[in-house]
Amino acid sequence: MRNIKYIAALFLTCFANYSLAANLPNDLKAINDKALTLTSDDYSAGKKTAIKDVEYLSDFTNHTQEHVLMVADKSLEIMDSFGKAIRMGTFQKNNSFNKNAQDPNRVNFGIGTINSATVLMASLYHDSGMKAGGYVLDKEGNVVLDESGKPKKASDGNDVRKNHALNSSIIVLTDREFWKEYDVDIDVACLLCFAHSKSTSGVRDLSSKSDWLKGFDKLERTIKAYNSEHENKIYFNRKRFENDDELLSALSTAALAIRLGDVSRDSGKHAKSQSDGEIVVYKSTVNSLADDAPGEAQNARVYNYRTGFVKSLFSRQIHIGEQNNVLNHTLVDENDKVYHEMTMDDGNYAPYSTFQNVIEHCGELESAPDADIYIRIVFKNDVTQHYKNVYNKMRQAYYDNKGPKAIKIVYEWEK
Repeated sequence: MRNIKYIAALFLTCFANYSLAANLPNDLKAINDKALTLTSDDYSAGKKTAIKDVEYLSDFTNHTQEHVLMVADKSLEIMDSFGKAIRMGTFQKNNSFNKNAQDPNRVNFGIGTINSATVLMASLYHDSGMKAGGYVLDKEGNVVLDESGKPKKASDGNDVRKNHALNSSIIVLTDREFWKEYDVDIDVACLLCFAHSKSTSGVRDLSSKSDWLKGFDKLERTIKAYNSEHENKIYFNRKRFENDDELLSALSTAALAIRLGDVSRDSGKHAKSQSDGEIVVYKSTVNSLADDAPGEAQNARVYNYRTGFVKSLFSRQIHIGEQNNVLNHTLVDENDKVYHEMTMDDGNYAPYSTFQNVIEHCGELESAPDADIYIRIVFKNDVTQHYKNVYNKMRQAYYDNKGPKAIKIVYEWEK
């Protein structure tokens, strides 16, 4: 069936204009076009699932093909910056190699390589599981069974969202035969899709071997469930990673790139939701003088052109903050240190909701405690002293909460 869908999608892809592909060398352009073609129906199904699920997904941030193209672009840039810092010996925090050598549960960053083709392919597949019909895991990481003893399939949006990384990885494995002639590592791509979610994979610390091994267990149980229902079997070779610290290190580094690429949304006005509805924040209704993000969003009017006004307070906070974050890059500074730069449209608007978005980015970097990366925040306008004080206060609260795990945050006015 997927062969028939591939042929139909290929016809449509030939007439599509994807901005990422225009900047890729020919070998990666072929990977880009192939992945978009193979996943076209999956992302289309994801939109339909969101349209039907008003409670969880209709106002959810866009996880469709438009989004994964941006993630691919960001992830390749991030891998390039990581590579520069690795060559200069500035990617790991001081003494990380020595500490990890004394702990058999730790894996280093910056050892080994994952090729760009595999990172690109995984980036374009990583949200293909955002549709109904995928598998569901319980809190212990076991496949949930229905009343008849068969694997339960995700139907409501909450199950879809929580398990989409897992089901994206399964889609990669089912497409293994389509990639035989390409320079991509399917096992690595599968794991990058799976690990882009910290909660689903359980890989909350990318340097933790035990986290990875528990993730492999979850994936293997899901593969077993899939094979019990399908004639064409899928497989994943976990021993490659268990027996090769260099490969696991390279996987961890690439996983951080996709996690950071995933959160690096260049948003702004008229962002899309998962249901493909345009999201408009009426800025005049946002209370930028409130003392927290809920206060900023309490009376804010946020409109989804497909489903109407956004009712969830938390969703309104998310859209207010995300749409103020208009540009993201991960680069290397003059001291050869990797930094993640976030550009905010207006520094005098909704600071708490905006900083909530910054915390999301910090959370991805916190999953790589050995990587020496900081965040730089710039603003497109002059920030008044009042809002500078608010931003400084929020940063200190973050530092106090996270302690040694906190990611360094630098505001542009401090340079």
